Amino acid sequence: MKVVLVHGIFNTGHVMGILKRRLQRAGHQCFSPTVAPFDGRHGIEVAAKSLREQIDAEFGADDDIVLVGFSMGGIVGRYYLQYLGGAERVSQFFSLSAPHNGSYWAYLPYPSKGVRQLRPNSEFLLELAQSEAVLDKVKLYSFWTPFDFTIVPSSSSVWQIAENQRFMVFLHLSIIFSRRIANEISHRLDLAV
Repeated sequence: MKVVLVHGIFNTGHVMGILKRRLQRAGHQCFSPTVAPFDGRHGIEVAAKSLREQIDAEFGADDDIVLVGFSMGGIVGRYYLQYLGGAERVSQFFSLSAPHNGSYWAYLPYPSKGVRQLRPNSEFLLELAQSEAVLDKVKLYSFWTPFDFTIVPSSSSVWQIAENQRFMVFLHLSIIFSRRIANEISHRLDLAV
């Protein structure tokens, strides 16, 4: 499987390195681009366009892929799927601790459109929820932890239309370093073959 791993805010593609290596050892071809700007200052839409351009450059515009999005990268991935044609080529989408219903941390005074878009009940998240019908052919997963102190409340990572799975992982960033989560993703990829 060709797997694209999308990092979260204030990170680069390198943060996905451990998960990438674990999936590669399981036989998957992985790509972890750096989505610019990495603080989301120009909005989720701009980050998603950067993601699409890099996916197309790496795998062409037509190859089937699997998408894994961590934190804000999960919302960037959703925008790519729902508005930029990604749903036509993505068979499975794994969101890891993504703020599908926003996070109260997004009210902190940081000058970033992307951060403001992640506030609970933001116009952006409400519009994203209203356009989910295009995802009907994509297998959706949301993996989250109740010990996530970045997505507040942590249950905001529960995505109504996805298969949700709770993991007892401590702290937000730890979810991408978890061997159990890497194994679960790999297992589900193997089942789809």
